[in-house]
Amino acid sequence: MMRTLLLMAALGISVLAAGCATVRPTGAAAPKPKVAPAQQIAPLPPAAIYQALVAETALQRGQFDIAADYYQRLARSVPDAKIAERATRIALLARDDANAQASAKLWLEQDPHSLDARLLLAASQIRRGQIDAALEHLEIVLAAQARTPDRGYAAVISVLSNLPDSKAALATMEKLVARHADDPHAHFAYAQLALRAEALDTARTAIDMALRLKPGWPSAMIVQARVLQLSGDTTKSLEILGEVLKQQPQDMPLRLIYARALAGANRHEEALEQFEKLLKQYPDSPEVLLGTALLSLDLKRFDKAEEYLTRLSRQPKRAAEASFYLGAVAEAKKDHATAKKWYAAVPVGETNYLNAQIRIADILAKQGDVDGARKHLRGLEASDPGQKLRLYLAEGTILFQAGQYNQAIAVYDAALSEVPDNTDLLYGRALARAELGQIDLMEQDLSSIIKREPDNAAALNTLGYTLADRTNRYQEALGYIKRALELRPQDFAIIDSMGWLQFKMGNKEEAIKYLRQAFDMSQDPEIAAHLGEVLWSTGDQSSAKELWQRVIKTAPDHKLLNETMRRFGQ
Repeated sequence: MMRTLLLMAALGISVLAAGCATVRPTGAAAPKPKVAPAQQIAPLPPAAIYQALVAETALQRGQFDIAADYYQRLARSVPDAKIAERATRIALLARDDANAQASAKLWLEQDPHSLDARLLLAASQIRRGQIDAALEHLEIVLAAQARTPDRGYAAVISVLSNLPDSKAALATMEKLVARHADDPHAHFAYAQLALRAEALDTARTAIDMALRLKPGWPSAMIVQARVLQLSGDTTKSLEILGEVLKQQPQDMPLRLIYARALAGANRHEEALEQFEKLLKQYPDSPEVLLGTALLSLDLKRFDKAEEYLTRLSRQPKRAAEASFYLGAVAEAKKDHATAKKWYAAVPVGETNYLNAQIRIADILAKQGDVDGARKHLRGLEASDPGQKLRLYLAEGTILFQAGQYNQAIAVYDAALSEVPDNTDLLYGRALARAELGQIDLMEQDLSSIIKREPDNAAALNTLGYTLADRTNRYQEALGYIKRALELRPQDFAIIDSMGWLQFKMGNKEEAIKYLRQAFDMSQDPEIAAHLGEVLWSTGDQSSAKELWQRVIKTAPDHKLLNETMRRFGQ
């Protein structure tokens, strides 16, 4: 299955995807960088004014190493805790661990009770490999927060999670937890830190220990659910979140987490039910309004989605976001004129500005004005290479969808001359080459991706599917599709590819099994075309016709489905 992957996975220009912000029309003024104002410090003696002036000027210019050096001199000459604190923070910003450590010690001398000074001193020591020395300061912080251990550990992991070396941070926390082996808060904090470092095995062990020491602890159960979700056990994760929610039904953030997790698991009806409960409690919450609207849009309840987004649009800070999604609702309703108006209402600099402009171009192309769509995209000026790449990809996709494959390849060629070996560009070009029957060149692009990214399921699947569909190299195709299916066992596009390959290999029963599974997951017209053809070939023509007639009503212009139906006289 290729088209679905092109539109949904590889090029990332979905209606609901959030994009880059700072794209502007050609000729618009570039935004000026903002520099944070200097922190107020105590009046300085005349001899120190020069040092402060040089340090602040360097800081404003982004010359952090110079700023750190002069603030360290200032901290040594003026015994003031605020100056020492500023010197410490700037030194850490400059990654000048020696000055950070020296300044933090001065800060602690001036203010022995400052927990922040101890935390930042510990951070500088860990960065210099002095873990045992750092642990003593962390112990003092925990002792000071003994009555509220959650706050003490939160402060510790806040500092540790900001260290550039996550392994050193985890090693420090491991030693700290060993000193507090019977404290569930220690294991809970360790799990949180491991989650931030994406060390899932460590996180799982730590959170299991926290719950062994404190069974039924809601906060720990939420972290446990997150670990399970990231480990791929979505069902168990949702069970745990549901159990916690029963204990705390009035907890809005928890219900929001549960609702979003349901949505992430494609259990959209259940997710919408949770969002609607939240909406009754918090009718003006922007997060709840947006979540409810997007689920309603996904379930094709357009009037409800429009109602919620209209309410969201009345909140000035969320008006631009609401405009973008109101455009998405109008587009889903095929009201392209209204959609373009809403998209055009998203101001330059807003998060969804680039997405909105791409959607306008896409609508123009669907209305037959491909040249106008390209002109619209080329009238935008990207302020960084990532945004420019997205505009190239959008133009290539529009040309591909319009059947202008040679022009699409020309766009991808131009982009690849600027960004050699870019995966998305190679993937887009490969799809266009496949449509032109340039199988050798398509294989060259996809093989290049797979060589660098052996676990790129989209490239593996597309290469396997094309070999199955356009050649008789079925065993090679099977190897690619099997590998893709191992990587994404629940991806309906890959399951469809396996079904189509089985049909090509003469295994019709296996083909029907895979294709029915894919169609149950997504009523995609391409899957319907494949499944119908296999059913027809087995003599079950009535089921094939019924399936095609049902799906063609929702996708009357789908190229492959129409071609398949015509081949069989339908």
